[in-house]
Formats: sequence, structure tokens, C-alpha cells
Amino acid sequence: MTGYVLRHSVLSLTLLAALLAAGGGALVLLGAPLWVPVVLAVVVVSAQYAVAPYLIQWLIPARRIAWTGDRYDTDHEVGAIVARRCAEAGVRPVRLGIVEDGTPNAFTFGHTRGNARIYVTSGLLERLDERELDAVVSHEVGHVKQNDVLAMAIASTVPILLYYVFLSLRGNGNANTAIPAVVSFVGYLLSQLVVLSLGRARELGADHYSCSVTGDGDALCSALVTIGYGMGQVDAQLAAAVQEAKESKDKDQQKVLAKVEGRHQRMKAAGVLGIADQAQGATVLAARERGLDPREVIGALRWDTCNPWARWTQLFSTHPLIVRRIGALEDSGLPGAPTRWSAHEVARSCVGPEVTRARRRFWLELPVRYLPLIAVLVGAVAWGSDNWLLLAQAATVGGVALFVRTAFSRPLAPSRPVSRVTELLTRLDASPVTGLPVEIRGRIVGRGTPGYVLSSDLVVQDESGFVPVLYLQPWPFARSLFGLLRAPDLIDTDVVVRGWYRRSPAPVLELREMVPAEGSRVRGFQWIVAYALGLVIAAVGGGAWMFLALGA
Repeated sequence: MTGYVLRHSVLSLTLLAALLAAGGGALVLLGAPLWVPVVLAVVVVSAQYAVAPYLIQWLIPARRIAWTGDRYDTDHEVGAIVARRCAEAGVRPVRLGIVEDGTPNAFTFGHTRGNARIYVTSGLLERLDERELDAVVSHEVGHVKQNDVLAMAIASTVPILLYYVFLSLRGNGNANTAIPAVVSFVGYLLSQLVVLSLGRARELGADHYSCSVTGDGDALCSALVTIGYGMGQVDAQLAAAVQEAKESKDKDQQKVLAKVEGRHQRMKAAGVLGIADQAQGATVLAARERGLDPREVIGALRWDTCNPWARWTQLFSTHPLIVRRIGALEDSGLPGAPTRWSAHEVARSCVGPEVTRARRRFWLELPVRYLPLIAVLVGAVAWGSDNWLLLAQAATVGGVALFVRTAFSRPLAPSRPVSRVTELLTRLDASPVTGLPVEIRGRIVGRGTPGYVLSSDLVVQDESGFVPVLYLQPWPFARSLFGLLRAPDLIDTDVVVRGWYRRSPAPVLELREMVPAEGSRVRGFQWIVAYALGLVIAAVGGGAWMFLALGA
């Protein structure tokens, strides 16, 4: 499987090498010492690499399953599966640990093959059958066999090096280095994307390895969907349990849940290590009411296949989208390639006027989303070179761009009622840029961060599924105060929520107004400030532009 990983990583490795050479060349041409950022980057990455496994062990305590010489000291089938797959891979038995957390997940960490750790959660062991568990374990053993932890540590030196190049150019006080500094910062951002791409390639390589050794790609697909779905479901269940304990004033149960929540949050903090990305988990909620039927779940993942924003947002993710992982296994040509799970089937549905409109709209939404950021970068260059006219022009363009982006993401049209939450998942016209003004009737079942008393975001659920509701305010501490004082009264209350539904790829509803069955309504005012801020920046920039132009 090493050849498969290398083929899918060659472009990323080439780009990293090119960026590294460009950063070093820029320093040499400008007379800055090259060895300083190189040494700093190596030292930082080496320190991270050395300390990371012990930090993870401290962050996520696990029950260690001892290796007794020829087996793991456990009667659970996971011990025999891990031992068998390690032997087949030709690696030493890994340090196996079980994390007492309901979130289904598994991850690998360590320094080398010789001291690799594989942690699985109790939620994973409870939710997966033996075939699915074998597929997940084989995926993690694939990471060990391919030395993925070491490979990613080496690759991460390039972004750090380029960041130090940026700091060297920015801090030398020479106005002539303003543009090279901005270019080096862009190179740093690009290198981060390349490292993410390399990480996704290695995830696909581990999937490929699992399918090849188990001969059961369907089991891996089923496990990936179960894990992705279970992440969101556990959050909602834990939130409901915390609220029930508070209402019953059961102090002992509250203490137990506080410990559970602490472990759960630590587990989420290390989510990038897991087999699936937690941010993608909410995309399969349409399967909530009738189980995990492959056709229904793949249908719920249609946005991930048909909307161009799915492929774009995947560039910023540590893991490929689940539907694309299924498609990669279908195309693998392995004897165990999935047959029950078909991403190609949903890809064939990406036709019709709805899809055409989504693809056309993407090319309009892309500059709408990033033009304010580009204006900020141009303004930074103008500030560094004392070009006040260019700064005024950048402010004008940036203010107009911010206003336009706000109009896309928070349109002022009336909210349209939605009969079921899961209907929103199939909407291809929703994106990270375009918000749909909708009205949802449901029940608040918990907080966005379960158990966290300052969490201001809520979760609204109806009979079909649930969606996070973002509570945003422009003034300081408003979110924390709302989470502390008002949110507890809203939980377990029937509400009507009006706001803007967006997807990137996980769905979210930004609150504009919430009307509970009892009590006063809740409003969000972030959208008003966003509109006003765009107008003010554009007006100030435009006025300065005219003044400087007339003065010249």
C-alpha cells in the first residue's frame, strides 16, 4: 500500500518542496540568514514530535490493555483483532488503550512503529459489529505500518519554516520587504493546505490498506458512517442527560456527568487524530429515524457530492469527506471494494437545473467570500509601504465586499417555514456563503457544547433530526452571559427558530429570532452590525480615497 500512498502524495510533496525552496530563496536574495528559520523550524517540530504522544496520553486518559506475551489481556474481541492485524502487518503489537467515552472513534499516535499507540473509545466498541471493528482497527494499523505520524511530523516543518521566513521579513523594519512578507505569508497558508492534503492522502491510504487486508470495504464504509453519525448523536444525548440531571437536582448524577463531559471534551480536542472528522458528522442526520440504510445515508450526503463547495471546503479539512472515501474505495479495484455502498450512485444524480445553478453560483460566491480578506492583505501591503491612496482604495473595496458577503449569508428576505429539519440537508442552494432564510419548529434539546455552562449555541430537534443554532452578538461577553443566564431556561422548550441555514459541509442555523413557547423571544444582532460595518468601512475608505485623489 506504500505505492498507493506515494502516488496520492506526490503532488503534495512536490508543492511542499517548491514552497520550501521559494522561502529559502527569498531569504537569500534579501540577505537574511537562512539558517535561523531552518533551525527554529526543526527545533519546534522535533519538540512537538517528542512531546506529543505523552501530551495526548495526559489529555485523553485510557485504560491500558496489557500485552502478556502472546495476546492482549482482555476478553473483548478487539484484543484479538489488533493482535492479528499487527502480526499480518509485520509490526510490533501496539500499545492498546480503551477510552471511556461514548463518541465512536479510534486514532493512532506515537513516534515510530515500535512505540505506536492505538486508542479506541467505548462508544466505538458498543456501536460497531465485529466486521466493522476489524475494518477500523485495520485502518489504524495501516497508519502504523506506513509510519504516517512520522511522515506528517516531517511535512509540518515546511509551514513552520515559511512562517519564520514571514516573521523575519516583517520584523526587519525595511519597507522594501513588505510585499515579500505578504507573499511569504501566503506561501505559509498554502503550505498548510498542502500538509492537509498530504494528511487526507494518508487517510485514503489507510482506508485502502484496511480494504485490502479485510476484503470487506462495505464494513469500513458502514463504520465510517456510523462513526460520523454517532459523533453528533452522542453530543445531543449527553446534552439531554445533563439537562435532565439539572432539572431533577440529582447532585450525584451531575457529578458523574461532569466527569463524563470532561472526558468527552478532551476527546473532541484531539478530534483531528480520529478516523473521521467531527465537523462532517452532522451530514448524515437524515438517517436518524430509520437506521443506517446505505441508500438513505448516501442520499443525505448528496450535498457533499454535487455542491462544488464540498470539494472546496475539503481542502481545509484533515479528513476526506466520507462520501469521497467511499468513492475512493469503489475505485480501488481491490477484491473487497464496497458493493452495498455506492458514492457513484449519488454522483450520477448530480444532474439537473438545481445542480447547474449550484455550480454557477459557486464561481460568484467564491470571490464574495474571499474578497474582504484580499482587501485586508492589500491594505497591509499599502500600510507597510506608506501608500495611503492604495490603503483607502483597499478599505473602500473591502467595505463593499463585506456588505455584499453579508447580503449573501444573511439575506433580509422573510423566513420560509421548513416542515422537517432533514429537508435542509438536500438543499444544494445552501453553502458557506449563501444562507437560506428559514423557519424551524422544534425543541431545544441541549447546548452546542454539551455540559459547558457558557455555551451559547443550542441544538434544535424535530421528529426527523437536529441542527446546531448559532447565537451571535456583536458586543463583548454577550454570548457567555446568554449561555450562563438564559440558555438553561430554553433547554427542553418548544421553540420557533428563524434564521439563516448554511452548510460547510456540516449544517448550521444562525439565529435571527427565537420564539419559545413560554418566555420572551431571543434575537441575534450580529447581522445588523455586519451590514453597518460594511457600509461604514466603505464610506470612510471612499471619503479618504476622494480626499487623497483631489489632493494629488
